[in-house]
Amino acid sequence: MNAWSGDPVPEQFLHGSTALERQGALVFQMKQCRNCHSLGESGGQRGPALDSVALRLTQDQLIRQVIQGGGNMPAYGKNLSPAETTALVAFLETLHPRTQAPARDASRDLVLGAEQDRRQDSQR
Repeated sequence: MNAWSGDPVPEQFLHGSTALERQGALVFQMKQCRNCHSLGESGGQRGPALDSVALRLTQDQLIRQVIQGGGNMPAYGKNLSPAETTALVAFLETLHPRTQAPARDASRDLVLGAEQDRRQDSQR
């Protein structure tokens, strides 16, 4: 097995990122995610390529996948602190083409929109 975990996250995935997203990239590297997942032109092939993972999975789905695992992926809930999980998911959410918006949970948008409407009504 070739291991890519020692390779830094390619710069193209860090350009314009926040401190939290960079911390997530560090978690991604330190927890050796690239041994199973490819990013850019290198990485493992056991799991799916993650270059566009934010198009396929919402924030909640990313959190669930990291913590609980599923399919061929082991659960990392006991191996990551809440801060590491938050940072890792923030980084994973950046993995989409700049021309395409990341996946969103439409039902969550409806609930949050309704809550915002209620707040505005109560302020009137």
